[in-house]
Amino acid sequence: MDRLRRRLADPGSPARWPVVLRVVLAAVFLQAGVGKFVNHDAYAARFERWGFGTAPGAVAILVGLTETIGALALLTGVLPRVASVALIGVMVGALATAGRVDGGRDVWLPVVLIVLLAALAVAGSRRAALLPAWPRPRAAAE
Repeated sequence: MDRLRRRLADPGSPARWPVVLRVVLAAVFLQAGVGKFVNHDAYAARFERWGFGTAPGAVAILVGLTETIGALALLTGVLPRVASVALIGVMVGALATAGRVDGGRDVWLPVVLIVLLAALAVAGSRRAALLPAWPRPRAAAE
């Protein structure tokens, strides 16, 4: 009983939730990014409907690349704050285009993802990265 009481009083390291959030967001954005390549024609038509008239296919590829690379960065822990900020930019664009034209899920989902990505951008999670940190340059010997 004492062990349970201690566990409830101190559930563990506060660094756990960013890792869980990173993995969940990586799954969401990896699926969305890869989907833009697998169903490219459908996404190109959507991007054209959302107002990218001159090069909707190229914009779909650019967004898909950003989402895929951002998802892999979140999953591996390589620059998770930078990846979060880049994905926030994608979600702001989604809100301004798809949200404006289609409404519904295209309004509330980007807002939810922006909030979660912003929390991750503030918290970071380098301590829990799957890849080791890049070596820092050494100071010059005097």
